[in-house]
Amino acid sequence: MGGIGNSALAQTASDVDWSGLYAGGLVGATASRSDASMLVGTPKYLDATDARQIARSGTHQLDQAGGSGGLFVGYGKQYGNVLVGIEASANTLSVSKEYVTTEAYETVPTAQMTRKKAVSADWMAGLRLRLGWAQQNWLTYVTTGIAATRLQLDFTLSDNAFSGYSHALKSAWVLGMSLGFGGEYALTKNWSLKGEYLYTKFGNVSTESEVTSTNNSGGTLVHKANLENHGVFLGASYRF
Repeated sequence: MGGIGNSALAQTASDVDWSGLYAGGLVGATASRSDASMLVGTPKYLDATDARQIARSGTHQLDQAGGSGGLFVGYGKQYGNVLVGIEASANTLSVSKEYVTTEAYETVPTAQMTRKKAVSADWMAGLRLRLGWAQQNWLTYVTTGIAATRLQLDFTLSDNAFSGYSHALKSAWVLGMSLGFGGEYALTKNWSLKGEYLYTKFGNVSTESEVTSTNNSGGTLVHKANLENHGVFLGASYRF
């Protein structure tokens, strides 16, 4: 009985000690979505009817996919088969999307308004906890933590009624939460290959802009956008 127990234990033990400091790089692809909205804040040039019209089509989803690359560094401690650790990472994003709509005013059917909504972000950084299970040369794990990026909004409304115009440009830091899972395979005592999926949802960035025109100028527009990102990555890491 003792021999059978020892044999079963050996089959489930970790052949690699994943403890310690590590660093590496990764490449992959991301798919991002932003809900971008433009609504009337203070009516004046745009009256109540215009406000309701804009509200009906005020929010659009801006979707984009692209490549990504980045770096990571972390530290872990293994207890039997269980690994606990923390990891910091930074990677590029390919978020640069705009949506343009043109429609006639319900109040002035002979005039048209054009709205442009553009959202962009170049990178994201994160700090996450890792909880893993090590067995033979494999490590599987889940990860969660905080993330940050700099999100830029560029919104414009213009028309050919009375040269109505409003432009908002804002760039702001925004925080989010990440959740993911992955696996690593140890090639040697120090080198391992890594695959990871990571979902991140960021908060909102909002701003207002004034409306100018050649007739009854004034009033405001309210602009808002968020960002969520799915990422799939492959990489290599070195344990020191």
